[in-house]
Amino acid sequence: MRRRSSSEALLFVLCFLLLLLSVGLLVVSWLSLRPDDRSVLEGRLMITEGVVFTDDLRNSSSLQFKALAFDMQLLVTTLQHATRLSVAPLRLGSVLVTFDLWFYRRVAAQQVQQELEAGLQSPGPMVIDSSSIQIRGRHISQTSSQQKHVNLHYTWCPPAQRSCGHLSLCVPDVVFCDGLQNCPNGFDEDQELCATACDGQFLLTGPTGSFHSEPYNSNTQCRWVIRVEKGLSIEISFQRFETEEETDTLSLYEGVGTEKHLVCSTPPGSVWLLLDQSTVWFISDEYNNLPGFRAIYKAANTSNLTDEQKLTCSFEQGMCFWRQNPADGNTWTRTSGQTFPPLTGPSSDHTLGNNSGYYLVTPWSPSQLESSYYIHSLPLTPPPQPICLKFWYHMFGEHVYRLRVLLSELPSSQTNMTSSSTIVFQRDGNYGDNWNLGQVTLNLTTETMVVFEALKRGGMKNDIALDDIILTSAPCGEAPPEPTPVPPPTTPPSTPADCGGPFDLWEPNSTFSSPNFPQNYGNKANCLWTLHAREGWNIQLHFLYFDVEATFDLVEVRDGSGPDSRLLGVFTGTDRPSPDLVSTANQVTVRFLTDSSGAAGGFQAHFTSGLNIGSPEPCEEGQYQCLRGDCVHGNALCDGAVDCPDASDEGDCVHMPVFNTTRRLQIQDQDINYTVCSRDWSQHLSDFTCTYLGHRSGKAVSVPAVRQDSPFVSINIKPNKTLELNMSETCVGEEVISLRCGNQRNVLSLVPLLASVRVVGGGNAEKGAWPWIVSLHWRYRHVCGATLIDPHWLVTAAHCVYGKNVHVKLWSAVLGLHTQRDQSSPDVQLRGVDQIIINNQYNRLTKQADIAMMHLETPVNLTNVVQPACLPEGGEDPPAGRKCFIAGWGHDAEQGSPVDVLKEAQVPLVDRKQCQQQLPEYNITSSMLCAGFPEGGVDSCQGDSGGPLICEENNHWVLTGVTSFGVGCGRPQHPGVYARVSAFTPWLARTRRSRLPAVTSLPVIQDPS
Repeated sequence: MRRRSSSEALLFVLCFLLLLLSVGLLVVSWLSLRPDDRSVLEGRLMITEGVVFTDDLRNSSSLQFKALAFDMQLLVTTLQHATRLSVAPLRLGSVLVTFDLWFYRRVAAQQVQQELEAGLQSPGPMVIDSSSIQIRGRHISQTSSQQKHVNLHYTWCPPAQRSCGHLSLCVPDVVFCDGLQNCPNGFDEDQELCATACDGQFLLTGPTGSFHSEPYNSNTQCRWVIRVEKGLSIEISFQRFETEEETDTLSLYEGVGTEKHLVCSTPPGSVWLLLDQSTVWFISDEYNNLPGFRAIYKAANTSNLTDEQKLTCSFEQGMCFWRQNPADGNTWTRTSGQTFPPLTGPSSDHTLGNNSGYYLVTPWSPSQLESSYYIHSLPLTPPPQPICLKFWYHMFGEHVYRLRVLLSELPSSQTNMTSSSTIVFQRDGNYGDNWNLGQVTLNLTTETMVVFEALKRGGMKNDIALDDIILTSAPCGEAPPEPTPVPPPTTPPSTPADCGGPFDLWEPNSTFSSPNFPQNYGNKANCLWTLHAREGWNIQLHFLYFDVEATFDLVEVRDGSGPDSRLLGVFTGTDRPSPDLVSTANQVTVRFLTDSSGAAGGFQAHFTSGLNIGSPEPCEEGQYQCLRGDCVHGNALCDGAVDCPDASDEGDCVHMPVFNTTRRLQIQDQDINYTVCSRDWSQHLSDFTCTYLGHRSGKAVSVPAVRQDSPFVSINIKPNKTLELNMSETCVGEEVISLRCGNQRNVLSLVPLLASVRVVGGGNAEKGAWPWIVSLHWRYRHVCGATLIDPHWLVTAAHCVYGKNVHVKLWSAVLGLHTQRDQSSPDVQLRGVDQIIINNQYNRLTKQADIAMMHLETPVNLTNVVQPACLPEGGEDPPAGRKCFIAGWGHDAEQGSPVDVLKEAQVPLVDRKQCQQQLPEYNITSSMLCAGFPEGGVDSCQGDSGGPLICEENNHWVLTGVTSFGVGCGRPQHPGVYARVSAFTPWLARTRRSRLPAVTSLPVIQDPS
């Protein structure tokens, strides 16, 4: 047999492989022609309850959309095998869910629908309309409906992207509703999808139209695209504009999509957008909703503007065609009236010469860095002859630097504006409060922009203004006279802060004054005079002249000279202390303190000494002497009518003497004390009487009457809610009232105990968690905290009001506040202050008795978020280690910034001896307490002063401490120090009582607290 050659063997193998390939192709072709056993069905159902439609459901990347998609996927796949899911919100008060069901076998749509109707159960509170369930083939036609909806099929997209509806395509979030079509099906620019929450519009077309945001809600974003005939421009005019300044902004852009150009933010008057497509974008924050704006637009042809039209502008209607780039940061402001701060900028415009006219001005900027402000024209077409540019400028203020006019051939950009420009006009310095005429003859040979540049170099009095820009087609005439610069202020030689003391003064050397009197005193002064008298005598101090810088410089007068001396007063401003100050000791200390800036003429004072000097002359027999020395008839004492100017004749008419270890309640009428009978007595009267005595509540018991109790009085409440006293020699029932007053409410606190982290560095409090906390504002700015103890009174730290106690009208108390920026909330109550009382034991140096009270002009209304805190009983405090709470709007760190949202923290009380060891530089007295963790990190800080240290005692929140001082904020081994309130409860009661008239003339109104 002949053997095959190698070539024949290779040919045989190739033929065999071709045969196998042909068989494989036949199998593949046969398989491709088989019907697909997989089933793809489309389902839909309606959720009628449990899901509220919001715009977030339109965003497939939002958490709300994904949560709903996840819930529905779990719901459907429990019964069927769904491998793809789509969710479509329907703006009908319900939500339409559309989903795809994929099966790897043939399944009838009717069978699946029946199974779903029989077994579908809604998770949680969701309610599904079973009649809305529809299962059909994958490409079913839309059912007819008279109500339009947007069917948003869900496709999983990467972060910051969204799907294009039915298409399995994702595009960036930012391109949705931007005026450019990015989805092939136009889904990203769908009119209903992009309709704003402000007025329901999105795409505005046609030669005219309007849009608005009246009124708008918090956290709102509304975007409109205006599209007019190609080649035209758009003029937008605002019929009304009232939004929250700097936080709720309206931005106008030329163009659409990512290439749009910001023209202005928070529009001034009418605005020109020089493209046929423009974008308007309104954004509000989460606070303070105002009425909003209403605008109209119209298309106009600006292609044939003359150079005069491009430049001439009085700024009465808007910016005309002058342009600036807000993205560069420094922009001119269109305004009217006087600018801030004083002594810089115009007081009126040039056009009208009054407060109603408008002009351009550089905004207030206290930065010390050099900054430039540009405004430029549209490109000017070179004219055949020279042209004249005229304008009015205003440069007033000791820190004003420079104004220039430039000619630029490049596009407007601060980075290249000066390098490519020619300076044609320049003025430097302060020209006083005057409008001055400037003019320049322009010889243009190429397209050129006119640029005004204002430069600032620090200071606050540096405003530069422009008005009435005019371009005429002829050379300028004779130049206007040059304005006269105002010479810079001369710096007077500084007055030494050294007072040359301390001084010890005796009569006849009894007149003294501030340094350099009557000229200005120096800064950073700390002067001390000690006035002396003979042992047993006292001192009367009279101020002959008084003029010190209000609030910042002050005079403190104390009765005595030691650390326990009593505060007689703190004085500032120009009001001479009156009446004279009278000591009880034979020494008086006067301290004069000034800050690092500002000064005035100072003061001059004189003192005399003597035995009982300053005491009023005794009254005649049968008269009563008021506390201030006035004399009234003896029968006026406790007669139910106020006769003394200081109301002292009715100020001490309720007594509780102790007889056989039992307190008796007595009411004085003229010079007789009557013991109160127990008949008809009520808890209401107990609380009322104790409130009158300066406490919160009372608890009465009946005790047997004894002979020494006579005479007696029975108390009834008259129809006009005042008290009626019926005197008698005996008591019906022979029992009298023994009353004990306290400072806790008779109801449990409704506020839950909240745990948190810290004031320094975090820990937002829940709204209403601390309803007694108060934000104290000085000149409309938060400076300290306080605590509400009844509808009339606040407790705060003495150092908060020290030096600011004279000008009470500059204080305001904000109650019910959660965030500083939300003071317009309906929960917030704003109250003025009409009296500030600093504890007379307060010592600024030793921090002793750092507590004060503020009386409100009008009482607060008690609500869920405004409630008083309880006061502790005298001498009672929680033990060391007890965790209590602090709260406030102070700084978030030692070198940090004030916070907006109320912070809270839990801190343990620290033993006083341990606190003394940790703060050896201070004397931690029995009227102080300390709190903080050994490792630090949790503490009160600057701005929290005066706020509460609150502890829970027997289901009541008790004001245990008032935030006083510390070393830094949150340092290890450095606890915070607080005024111990229980040491001052008698003083608090006396102070509250001092504002009350006669007890019998008071209306008996139950304390709502």
